[in-house]
Amino acid sequence: MKSSELTNAWKYLNKGHCAFKSVSTSPQKVRCNHLFTVTGEHKYTDCPLIQPKYFGFQQQESLVYLIEKNPSASPASMWGFTELPDNRDKAQKKVENLIKNLPEDLRAAIIQKFEQQFSMAELIKESDKLKEDEEDSEFSID
Repeated sequence: MKSSELTNAWKYLNKGHCAFKSVSTSPQKVRCNHLFTVTGEHKYTDCPLIQPKYFGFQQQESLVYLIEKNPSASPASMWGFTELPDNRDKAQKKVENLIKNLPEDLRAAIIQKFEQQFSMAELIKESDKLKEDEEDSEFSID
């Protein structure tokens, strides 16, 4: 899409035609409830629907997936999911390599979201290990 087409589409969405837009009690707090949003703000630069290149994260149990928008794909396969490595450094390098051409503020938000998701995944892994250790100790014969 051309820049003018994106701007027109954003104007349409921003006037109340976006199903993910929500306004809190304060008029300055306009939020985006899209599943793949990184910042949670309803802004042109942060919109996963408008931006041709967009990245987000999704966590399933102790796994973190990088979500990448491919605008040239059909709508059914527009979002691609890539499992990130368990090693935090390797995963962060992979993410940083993919987002290097995005604006600085969006890159910072993506890295912050990556840190949140990866930390949560590590907590889940540790919790699972503790549960396994606890179960093993209950059934051990002394």
